Amino acid sequence: MVRRRAIPILIALSLVLAVAVVASVDWSPTARQDPARALLLGPREAFAAAEGPFLPVFGTTELVLFLGAGLAFVVSGAVAWQFRPHDLTGPLILAAGLLWLLGGLRRSSNPVLFTIGVVATNMYLPLLLQAVIGFPTGRLDHRWEKWFIGATWFLATVGVITEWMFVDPRATVTLLPSTSTNLLLIRHDPRLADPLQLVVGAGAVVLVAAVVGVVTVRWRRGTPAYRAGFAPLAVAYAVAGLVTVAILSTAIRVPGSPYIWILNLRYPGAALFPLAVAIGLVRYRLARAAISDAMVEIGDVPLDVGFVDALRRAVRDPSLVLWTYSPEDGCYLDADGIPRELPRHSRSRAATIVEREGRPVGAIVYDATLEAQPELLAAVRSATIVALDHERLRDSLREQLEEVRRSRERIVAAGDMQRRRLERDLHDGSQQRLVAASLLLRRAQRADDEMDLRKLLGDGVAELDNALVELRELARGVYPPVLTERGLVVALKSLAERAPLPVRIEDRIGTRLPAAIELAVYLITAEAVTNAAKHSGASVVDIELERDDEQMTLTVRDDGCGGAKPTAGSGLDGLADRAAALGGYLVLHSPADRGTTIAVTLPLGTVPTT
Repeated sequence: MVRRRAIPILIALSLVLAVAVVASVDWSPTARQDPARALLLGPREAFAAAEGPFLPVFGTTELVLFLGAGLAFVVSGAVAWQFRPHDLTGPLILAAGLLWLLGGLRRSSNPVLFTIGVVATNMYLPLLLQAVIGFPTGRLDHRWEKWFIGATWFLATVGVITEWMFVDPRATVTLLPSTSTNLLLIRHDPRLADPLQLVVGAGAVVLVAAVVGVVTVRWRRGTPAYRAGFAPLAVAYAVAGLVTVAILSTAIRVPGSPYIWILNLRYPGAALFPLAVAIGLVRYRLARAAISDAMVEIGDVPLDVGFVDALRRAVRDPSLVLWTYSPEDGCYLDADGIPRELPRHSRSRAATIVEREGRPVGAIVYDATLEAQPELLAAVRSATIVALDHERLRDSLREQLEEVRRSRERIVAAGDMQRRRLERDLHDGSQQRLVAASLLLRRAQRADDEMDLRKLLGDGVAELDNALVELRELARGVYPPVLTERGLVVALKSLAERAPLPVRIEDRIGTRLPAAIELAVYLITAEAVTNAAKHSGASVVDIELERDDEQMTLTVRDDGCGGAKPTAGSGLDGLADRAAALGGYLVLHSPADRGTTIAVTLPLGTVPTT
């Protein structure tokens, strides 16, 4: 909320300052050539430039360059603050732009405005130096950094004021006379002013050299991610440092020094700072686009091959890795399946946990400098969530396809086994009775005695009747006609009447179900009752039928010995396959000596009932 209110106010203030600078400029010939009013220069550099072969004359071009650089600071700082609100880099650059514009009041003939502009000449520099020393957040974490920036502020304020306390521009002998009134003046004393100005200039050179040293050391020790983010600012500070040293060197009055073109470098050198910020923002946008392109890598290639490499290229961090979370082990695993611990309280490494519905599914481990770009990390995290979901769905689909393949093999094997059983039942039962009936009828054809003929015909008819009964029983096991004619409950009651042990049925369905559902429930129940009668030693079987708008549930429970376990090709395995074929599932609970419970849930879907 504070940021949203502050940015428009500060931008408006910068525009007011720019207008004030333009309005305060004295365009008289004397004022335009006044050395004391040279922007961004100390008194010694300003008057040294006035003694060179090319006399500096303030004009519209220089004013435009000055205002353009200051407003570029303000705009780039505001944009950086908007996009990265948790960092100080944006506010520092924006404030530096305001102080830069404040220094433009030095072109005024008003003594108060001139003095304000003189004091503000170098006050923008400590803010910029804090941005580079505290990169990437702009915050100072070490004591020496705070001391260093404090010394910079001392030189930019006390040092500058001290320089002008003993310099009267109007009393200074130069080719271009000055008409500026210095309100900081105590007394005009060149013998005291020159050493003070040399000390301040030497201190500035030392600070610039220190900054160059810090930047060089951090660049050499920095990771690729740090270098990629710091490169634009490093170039800007290097150029600005060289320009500053060159301008300070003019105070030595080396004969033949080309002061004019050196002095003119201060504006493009300063403009490199907002340019560096703009490059950083463009790089962020390009990184976001690269992360979007990384989503193309999600396909048949495993995550650790294509996707992670694409993320590394997007954020320019070759050390980035993606770990997956194992709920079974309660830890994170790397690409080789080795358990890993997330980095904590580390200055070099950081991690972002990837969650789905509040549960961890993975972690991204990367260079700690990327913590300064939370929006970029958010994009990486979002892309990783999609990638992990894709990987999970692909693995799930692969497992389902493998289960379908195994289920088909079991169905084929079960079908073959059923055909062999049907063949055996026909061969051992009805076929033998039909053969016996055929033999009896042939003997009856050859019988001469009427009594033998009647007996043989009676035995043959009995065998035919028995064969017919067995064929009906066999056909009823394949698909009972009563199921189609009178429904599931009646068919189950018929099954219970023929069962070798008591069967109790509790019906809470009420209406007919789809034909495929009724057949599956009947066959599963028949198999469960048969297994209970043959293997469990149960004394009773309870059958419960329930349904709602979306699914129906069958529960078959016996009080037998329990201990049932599904094995490949077993009847229980076939029951699970039959339930899965209709989109349902089977749950077996069979503790030893505590009976067996089979619960089957089948979705009703939109299949109409009959």
